[in-house]
Amino acid sequence: MATDLRNKLRRLGVHKGASKIPRLPLQPLHERGARTEGLESLVDGLEIDTPYGPAFVHEDVFPVGHFHGNHTLGELLTLSPEVAAQIGGDASLALIDLGRALFLDTETTGLAGGTGTFAFLVGVGAFNTENATFEVQQYFLRSPAEEPAMLHALAQRLDAHEAVVTFNGRGFDMPLLRSRFTLARMRPRLLDAPHLDLLMPARRVWRGRLESCALSSLEHHILNVQREQADVPGFLIPEMYVRYVRTGDASEMPRVMYHNLLDILSMVSLSTRLITLFAATASPTLDTGADDWLALGKWYDDLARTADAEAALRKCLAARPDPSTRAAALFRLGVILKREGRRDEAVRVWEALSESKTWPGIQACVDLAKHYEWHTPNLERALAWTREALAITPALSDDTLRQRCGTELQRRLDRLAFKHGRNRRNL
Repeated sequence: MATDLRNKLRRLGVHKGASKIPRLPLQPLHERGARTEGLESLVDGLEIDTPYGPAFVHEDVFPVGHFHGNHTLGELLTLSPEVAAQIGGDASLALIDLGRALFLDTETTGLAGGTGTFAFLVGVGAFNTENATFEVQQYFLRSPAEEPAMLHALAQRLDAHEAVVTFNGRGFDMPLLRSRFTLARMRPRLLDAPHLDLLMPARRVWRGRLESCALSSLEHHILNVQREQADVPGFLIPEMYVRYVRTGDASEMPRVMYHNLLDILSMVSLSTRLITLFAATASPTLDTGADDWLALGKWYDDLARTADAEAALRKCLAARPDPSTRAAALFRLGVILKREGRRDEAVRVWEALSESKTWPGIQACVDLAKHYEWHTPNLERALAWTREALAITPALSDDTLRQRCGTELQRRLDRLAFKHGRNRRNL
């Protein structure tokens, strides 16, 4: 099975070996008289000498032109770190070179955290711009007793970089590593360096149309990454490692390492996709769907980038979205135009939205009723739009919302009718 995995990686353009990564003192296992059974017989590996003993590392080297899904790895090097800072919510990322960022992913003995949980596999990937490659090192604990050695070797690797990129690393990987390094009385600088966690930006863009924003879901639906059968579901990995430690049978560990490797490569492609997408309003030819334009419009608006928000929402509407997406885009566009004092334009948006038999359609009718009551006085039109809102209310599926809207609209209708009758009597 390990031979099959190596052959698959070679077909992908992967090159093995440490000759192009001279940062650490690496010595091939066969030169140390290493065991021929267990993990070493299944996975190409080297040992790093540390004051705590040897640490095992497996390495893969990819050309920057290697496609992982829809993107080459090297595309990221052409993108702006300022945009990375915006999507990551970390201004310090704007000052770093994306070519000096480290992509990090861990496989652990459990998801609960705490001192009883440790990372038995830490994969890190980074660009080598001199060799035009992307290099991945996977630090593996052949035994829990090797953890101090692994952490020492890993600390040297971390300290060679300016920033870290993870997927849910802010909530899991980095706190876990921080606790393990603290227990080992080590403190790599990268633990406090600029950090781009891709999970939250991915959720901002795709949670409206994907059931899950797990990395595997994003690979399938967004990145066009297809994993081989060599992969293993992430939830099985802790149990597989425990079985390996108890029995010494490493036959499943190549699958775990393949899973970790693909996670790292997918983070590179996902970074490229998110940064490119977030800068999409500057690229009129970018092939972006209506749902993505809607998500971007909301995101830009939340960041007070009003012009970009309006542009994205109008591109969403131009992309012939489905009724639900169209209603959401019109609703947010109407909010922006109203806030900007562009009421004549807002009226046209509200009129278009009023055709939707949804809550946004009701809200558009209410906004029109308010407009004709207070800004362009015409109580008959205000009454008409209130009645239109009431007519839509029975179509709402949420019982509580339907009852609340009906009560509030009836009160508005009664008030407007009284006001209209009083004005007529005063004529």
